[in-house]
Amino acid sequence: MADTIEELKAENAAQAAELAKLRDEIEQLRHNVEAYRRMAFGPSSEKRKGATPEETDSQQGWLFHQTIVAEAFETAERKDIDATISYEAPKKPKPRGGRRKTFPEHTPEMTTRYELPEAQRVCACGSPLHEMGFETSRELERIEITFVHKIERAKYACRSCEEGVRTAPGPARPFEKGLLGRGFLGHLIVERFGHHMPYHRLEKKFAGEGLEVSRSTQERSMTRCAERLAPLYDLLCEQVRSTDVLFTDDTPVTIAQPRGGGGSKQGRDWIYLDREGRHAYDFTESRSQDGPLKWLTGFKGYMHADAYPGYDKAFVPDGAIEVACWAHTRRKFIEAESSEPDLAAEILSRIRDLYAIERTAKDAGMGDGERGGLRQEKAMPILESLRARLAVLEGQALPRSPMGKAVGYAQRQWAALCTYVTDGRLEIDNNAAERALRGFAVGRKNWMFFQREGGGRTAAILASLLRTAQAAGVEPVTYFRDVLVRIDRERDWEKLLPHAWKERFEGEVEGWRQKAVERISGR
Repeated sequence: MADTIEELKAENAAQAAELAKLRDEIEQLRHNVEAYRRMAFGPSSEKRKGATPEETDSQQGWLFHQTIVAEAFETAERKDIDATISYEAPKKPKPRGGRRKTFPEHTPEMTTRYELPEAQRVCACGSPLHEMGFETSRELERIEITFVHKIERAKYACRSCEEGVRTAPGPARPFEKGLLGRGFLGHLIVERFGHHMPYHRLEKKFAGEGLEVSRSTQERSMTRCAERLAPLYDLLCEQVRSTDVLFTDDTPVTIAQPRGGGGSKQGRDWIYLDREGRHAYDFTESRSQDGPLKWLTGFKGYMHADAYPGYDKAFVPDGAIEVACWAHTRRKFIEAESSEPDLAAEILSRIRDLYAIERTAKDAGMGDGERGGLRQEKAMPILESLRARLAVLEGQALPRSPMGKAVGYAQRQWAALCTYVTDGRLEIDNNAAERALRGFAVGRKNWMFFQREGGGRTAAILASLLRTAQAAGVEPVTYFRDVLVRIDRERDWEKLLPHAWKERFEGEVEGWRQKAVERISGR
């Protein structure tokens, strides 16, 4: 019995020592977490004129808010005033991790170092261990944070006459009494029309962060943004309409009728796209030819399109020139494989040869002229042979069979299918337009429908500018947060379209951001 008691006492002592050790480690880890939390979120301040950052660990937290700091500097300098920024840390920050393959240079870097305690820096032979370096690994981390940006404008009055009240000017805002700042608006535009997140799902996401941003507030904000940016959308449409080469397609969308107006109905989203990646979306309440014909008024050039009859009135001598899509034609013969596998395989093989010529031109980096010459040399003989074969099949295949329908489609579209070989600027198919509509086709499974017709126009305006910005290599949130306020002071609105904005203003915006980083870092 005595031995058992002694063993239990020894076991308890060992457990107590282990528990104490674990408590020490936990306290050390808590200390590290708190230190890093202060670095990322701790309070600090920054003045534009004659100010140097205080020597505190919380300086680094400003790197996460350099955009706000940059905009404050820009506003202060442009309006010749002083700007001071203060930041209060959130009570419950919500970290989110995300791994990627690359480590961009413009992102801030935080280092966590782990070391052995003194007691463990002893070798088994009894000699002390010396530090020989570090085993380093890197990963991308992400912290999504929403904060309240309080804007204070000092007011001054004369004590002598008690009149002449003067208020310091503040930064430009998209909407003076709006709930959402321009950065939040830019984020919402990208989430809704870039990632196709429905308003109700975003409402739940924000609620999980402790924010009350209702779907009605989101929808109303997006409508106001679209109204504000409508002049840019109109200019964008004019630029696309004036191009020599155009791609167009459409996809159905559902419109929810208001109460008392009956059930839902089907509308249409259209895309008009040029070679430089300018996207002009349009929304109509039906697939009537009136929609595309109205949009295409004045267009004179090559137009890649499917065989939709509504375009036919646009293909007139003084109007558009039809360029048919070989991808659509190929699908017809793929559908005929089940009933006529040998004949379908023969036609599909010749179509593959046409696409092989396109890959050769792309891999060789050919220009428009070289590509046009290659097509004349290599593609024309294939087309002539294919046309002769289709003429034979037209008399053999049953008109209503899948093969008969495929042959009939190709025969009716033949002249337009051969147009692409006449000009190296043209494409063999209309896949560019289909890709531009893929987001709407996939996204409608998320948001289901437009609440009303106005929602279709809002989507057309904001999606057009968003996708054009992406094509121009412009970061969309940065673009929207700038143009939403710059549009008030810029007279030449064409400079605010994504391609022109990148050339004219992107460097300016990045310059202010870099100045903010330098002042924050004390450089």
